[in-house]
Amino acid sequence: MLLQTLGISEEMLLRKQQQHLDFLSNVSRGDSRAVFQFLSYCDRIDLAEKLLLEGIESVRPTLGGLIRQEYAKMLNKRDEQRCRILIPDSRLIFGVCDPSSKNGGPGKLNEGECFLRITHEDGVERTIINTEVMVSRNPCLHPGDLQKFKAVHVPEFSDLVDCIVFSTRGSRPSADLMSGGDLDGDKCKAIWCIHLTLANQHV
Repeated sequence: MLLQTLGISEEMLLRKQQQHLDFLSNVSRGDSRAVFQFLSYCDRIDLAEKLLLEGIESVRPTLGGLIRQEYAKMLNKRDEQRCRILIPDSRLIFGVCDPSSKNGGPGKLNEGECFLRITHEDGVERTIINTEVMVSRNPCLHPGDLQKFKAVHVPEFSDLVDCIVFSTRGSRPSADLMSGGDLDGDKCKAIWCIHLTLANQHV
């Protein structure tokens, strides 16, 4: 509902949901790449490692149960549908402030910018640049709790991996714009999927 309020069409959301259902079908059929991604998504790193070392048959007995659990999460306690969609171009990560702004300095990031470097599914570190990143934290109850930032490259921050770095410039800290959050260990949902970051900016 919040994404629609921001301008994401129902058609786009339904398309993303269908892509997720197709992905689960590929997992059920035993597509090794899809299975590895699914196990990582379920935070079953132990099984993902076992898949790489011993093959698909080694995880198949557990895989079926995990897939059924995923489908079950698409219904609430009243058997009503819930919109649960895997977005590959996203991460649940810690938010931190610009470390170069300590001691009262202006910092490397301008207002409205962020630095995001993630570990890709192949284990390679990758910096997200030249795109918009939509960020929210839990709870997310208002369109203003979803904020967009421009991802930029800051070479000095390359050792900051699997976290999102926010600017300290501006009248309000970036984290405070999202549900009045702070950076004392809060996790943020960062999405750089181009189809979901085309929404209007809300403040």
